[in-house]
Amino acid sequence: MSFEEQIAQLGDLAKPLSHNELRTLANLGPESLKIFWQAWRQFPGERRLAIIRDINPLAEDNVDLDFRPVFQVCLGDSDPEVRAAAIAGLWEDEREDTMDRLIRMLGDESGAVREAAVVALASFAYRGEIGEMSPAATQRVYGALMQTAIDPEQPLDVRRRAVEGLGYFASSKEVQVEIGRAYAHPEVTVRESAVLAMGRSMRPTWYPYIERELKSPSPAMRYEAARAVGELGEDGQPLLPSLLPLVDDDDGEISTAAIWSLGQVGGPSAKRVLQRLVRSKDEARRTAATEALEELSLGEL
Repeated sequence: MSFEEQIAQLGDLAKPLSHNELRTLANLGPESLKIFWQAWRQFPGERRLAIIRDINPLAEDNVDLDFRPVFQVCLGDSDPEVRAAAIAGLWEDEREDTMDRLIRMLGDESGAVREAAVVALASFAYRGEIGEMSPAATQRVYGALMQTAIDPEQPLDVRRRAVEGLGYFASSKEVQVEIGRAYAHPEVTVRESAVLAMGRSMRPTWYPYIERELKSPSPAMRYEAARAVGELGEDGQPLLPSLLPLVDDDDGEISTAAIWSLGQVGGPSAKRVLQRLVRSKDEARRTAATEALEELSLGEL
């Protein structure tokens, strides 16, 4: 079967998608990508979305499969859900031209696409702050996130996600002001984003606020506070006494977030708790603890 025929077959709604057939979309060169794009635009919208969502986990599980060319071209899809899913698929793409494309997508007509773009830009903010990008590129992502965070025309979810990404710029006084404003916001989701940004900034001035939210009656806030401790890494040691009870939280997402954070923070007490949790009858907690212990072991090498 020719490549054209294989691609045409993927668009057939009557035929279930198989991982074997989806592999056809991996590692495409320029010519194959043109053929793909010509056929792709004729596929029904629901099929395009199903394909783009299915190849994302496939790429995560198979390092030899590179779907980035497909994700890149699908940033121009007519369906905003497909564009947003394509952005999510580029989570490992560290190229500056991808970053610049995502910055341009902050002007997309769809709020959901803008939110996906600003979430993806957080990883570039992190890389810029630790010196893995050029100063010029770091300034571009900083400027884009700051402009988005303070733009009243942007949807609230887009603005709060921008604050999360800005959290990595710990040395910026402007950023710390924005985090404080977000924490004082009447909408709880914005305050949750502020707490995550506090963890990412790793500034001791925010520790008491994170510690307070670890005991919040709001499950969503406890979850974000637990994640924030993990963002602190070893510096999160003083918060461990308040974090530890959350590994047994009734909310499974909170407990797994707390377990992940233990693996990031480390230390003897974190290790002891994780060693207990790997014997848990709860599969999710057991898996999370195993992964966290592996993370700790890597840090000890």
